[in-house]
Amino acid sequence: MSHRITRSDLLRALDSPAAVSACVALPSRLESVRQTRRFVSDQLGRWGCESLTDSTVRICSELAANAVTHAEPDAEGRGEILVSLTFVAGEALIAQVADSDPSPPVPKITRPQGLAESGRGLSIVTKLSDYWSASPRSDGQGKTVSAYLRDHQQALAPGAASVADRALPPLAGPGRMLSEDAAGLVAAAEPGGAELPKLDFSKPAVARVCDYVTGGTENYPADRALGRQLLAVAPWLDRAAAAARAHGQHVVRHLASQGIVQFLDLGCGLPHRRGRNVHDAAQDAQREASVVYVDRDPMVQAHIRTRTLFEETPREMGLHADITLTEDMLAQPAIARLDRRRPMAVLLHEVLPWINDDKARHLLDTLRSWLPDGSVLSVVHAAADSHPESTPDLVALYQEAGILYRPRTLEQLLTLAADWDVDGPGITAVPLEGLRAVDGREPLYGSYAFTACASESAGSRLGPNAPAHTPVAAGGAYREATQ
Repeated sequence: MSHRITRSDLLRALDSPAAVSACVALPSRLESVRQTRRFVSDQLGRWGCESLTDSTVRICSELAANAVTHAEPDAEGRGEILVSLTFVAGEALIAQVADSDPSPPVPKITRPQGLAESGRGLSIVTKLSDYWSASPRSDGQGKTVSAYLRDHQQALAPGAASVADRALPPLAGPGRMLSEDAAGLVAAAEPGGAELPKLDFSKPAVARVCDYVTGGTENYPADRALGRQLLAVAPWLDRAAAAARAHGQHVVRHLASQGIVQFLDLGCGLPHRRGRNVHDAAQDAQREASVVYVDRDPMVQAHIRTRTLFEETPREMGLHADITLTEDMLAQPAIARLDRRRPMAVLLHEVLPWINDDKARHLLDTLRSWLPDGSVLSVVHAAADSHPESTPDLVALYQEAGILYRPRTLEQLLTLAADWDVDGPGITAVPLEGLRAVDGREPLYGSYAFTACASESAGSRLGPNAPAHTPVAAGGAYREATQ
């Protein structure tokens, strides 16, 4: 008797170190059902899964058709579906379709003619898969339907792509990942700059590794493998990341309460649950606040695009661009829509450690010249001198993975910010909640933070309770010594 597949088998396959994954975000419209079929067929061909292709294509097109039919569009009539494939050779193929409708699917759904190959509803999913289930999305904004299919092949087919080669094929022309329908919400950088990275789940990515370290679910085996190594040499890393994010949220709320309503979040990383993102913090204080999220990672922008579409008051836009090509980035329409007659806040929260000194200096110099009078720069930056025993190990692990990681000491950060007017009390340390010093070996903090104004006159724009202007060169920096 063969093993009866259960949800635990599905979850184990999704978390397998041998798993490879690919996903695509599509607009909620009829054409996307055909695009789903092409995506599934092409990707399974790359993986050498021809024996599973027919069943998986039919399952995914059925689920996509149901999502197109039943997912609620936003106020502008738009919607979004996510199609994901996870393959463990010799074990299973998991097909998942997520949409914005939280209600569970039911069999024998009636839908318009032409959405799928037949009118049998979820019966086709039941017949073709070994197990299927529906569960709430991790962001709480819809559901995910998963189908498990056994893979009886013990090895990849001859000539199939190896794990290292399994990357999601581009969805459009060079430099563009997103459909034309999403141009008003997530924009790709215009051609002319360096080519942006493509999705590749076989290698760790900074955004996904950070997601793993902070307890998120938007990560893959390569990201988890590196994340586990990082936490092994620096067990405090998850608390440092949580403290840095909490501090950033506090800064955003403060700036919005002082009248800033335009935010530019550079290197934003993967979105968090509703209520924990920059626009959530800003709109708590200023309902009309708007945010432009910028990141070069295509998965980040796919998630921003999807979650933005599901917000009740979409005042957020994503831009797929490289922030180190600063002039090109600032010339993009998504940023050009910002009102430069009014001050804005630029956020560099745990971003500069991933940029070398020359590019970081160029980014800061260009922003300083470009920002309108009264604008504010907020920086949160990994501290190299908070735990000197483990920091070199973190740098080495990232380097082995092909990722530049450049935490900076207090003195190095002072040098980098020397041309900015830093608000008092200067560069401060972000304390880690619940962590105490033991014989001087455990860090009390993991990051430094400061806000700075774009001009001498900007300090007065932050409100009567804003701290006094303190030039960094005058020694406004200090370390947090107590908890």
